[in-house]
Amino acid sequence: MHRNAEQTRQKILAGLESLITRDGFTGVGVNAVAREAGVDKVLIYRYFGSMEGLLRTFADWKDICPRIADLYEGIPEKAPLHEIATRIVIEHAQALQNSPLAQELVCWALTEENPLTVLFGKEMEHRELKALADKGLIPDEDVVMLSVIVLCGLQYLILRGRNNNPMMGYDYSKTEIREKLERVVSSMMKAFFQGREGGR
Repeated sequence: MHRNAEQTRQKILAGLESLITRDGFTGVGVNAVAREAGVDKVLIYRYFGSMEGLLRTFADWKDICPRIADLYEGIPEKAPLHEIATRIVIEHAQALQNSPLAQELVCWALTEENPLTVLFGKEMEHRELKALADKGLIPDEDVVMLSVIVLCGLQYLILRGRNNNPMMGYDYSKTEIREKLERVVSSMMKAFFQGREGGR
């Protein structure tokens, strides 16, 4: 019995993922998820309590973006701060480019606050900063702001590219364009950190 219940939970979660990825956030609702998963909507309430409960469980169930702690593990010891910042920003942008689900969640977060967008946004951001602090890296406000500006710019290019509407011809899905953008990001980060050090 327990095994059947867990299988049903997994079907519902997979149904929600499929629905968001295919139809976007506007089609998400109890009835639509139940149809996608091929189950009675009563089971959503039984196993998750509510639609909000399902969204919250989904956020914990699906590993949507790379964790900063995991990225940091792959960075060489004593790497310069600009390389660390560049790596984190670029890895997150690449993860977004490769995940239609993450792209939909970014769009959803721009229009609505719900348990899933909060967990995907605010709570994930808080958790990631804490992960950096646990590694002994506590970025100051200027570093955070620069990283936010750069990442938001890359996110915008990625979302524009979904509709074949690249800004100024910069299509992030094209390898040669992405490599150029990443070189510019790396140069910006390096110049920023060198400028700070030179001004001390």
